Amino acid sequence: QSLFRAPRQCKYKPSQKEAWIETAREYNRRRQTDTDNEPALENEVNLYVGPGDGGVEAALAKHFVGLLFFRSTGQQARDLGVLRRLRDHLSGSLGWQVPIYAVTNEPPGQLRHWNHAHKLDLRAPPYNLQLVS
Repeated sequence: QSLFRAPRQCKYKPSQKEAWIETAREYNRRRQTDTDNEPALENEVNLYVGPGDGGVEAALAKHFVGLLFFRSTGQQARDLGVLRRLRDHLSGSLGWQVPIYAVTNEPPGQLRHWNHAHKLDLRAPPYNLQLVS
């Protein structure tokens, strides 16, 4: 079992942000050199926003960047429609302006272009991050 996986991956404290980033970088660096076919390190966010949320809505509003569509693995007609409906819901219920971005990601299980020793510019090729709407 990999030492990077934990049953409570989604429960991080703000003070653990840098540790999570460094863990993800190291995990992906090892994936580039090891041939053990480890799955990609993933993180999802599940949260409640509303009365009694303990300040989650305010924190989310402060740090929310936008929604992201993955060109390489997503289905544009289906997924962009879902993202637009989610954007409209967030805009209507919370009053936020929510941008949607698109990025070209590497094929699942591959990290050919990422280099742990260099800063990553998602706006440059091959990722070409851009605002969709």
